[in-house]
Amino acid sequence: MITALISYVCTLIELLRTMKKAVLYTLCFGLFVALTMQLSSCSKKDITNPPGVGFNVIDGYISSDTVLYRHTIATIWVYAHKLGVNDLLDSGNIKRSYNGGPDTVITSMKFVSTGYSQFYSYQLGDSGNSYKYIFTFYNQNNVSGSDSLTITTN
Repeated sequence: MITALISYVCTLIELLRTMKKAVLYTLCFGLFVALTMQLSSCSKKDITNPPGVGFNVIDGYISSDTVLYRHTIATIWVYAHKLGVNDLLDSGNIKRSYNGGPDTVITSMKFVSTGYSQFYSYQLGDSGNSYKYIFTFYNQNNVSGSDSLTITTN
């Protein structure tokens, strides 16, 4: 009878040891999964992408570097769009340089949107002049994307 009782107690102790390990492993696994999910969700919020910026390629609009006749009206159709999950467009500006001189801001914009599309028309000057237009857009994290084109008059 005593040997049966000792055998029963030893079996019970082994069962408790096994259960402790199983409970410990289950808790560690659950903690690992929760930590992994928390870290992956945090990193997605911190990633930001610059806005995509480009020009619509449609007849009648300038979409790349080109040469036009003097005193022509040049029309450029620019678009910008968000590229990331949390990257709404926040603002933009248009700069122009004349014959390689310094960039001058000619238009500033403030808005919040997933996309932007607008056309701009500019009167060109005499022959032999070069106009570089730089379109820059910013997202809400102040990360910028830009595109430019140069128009030369003949």
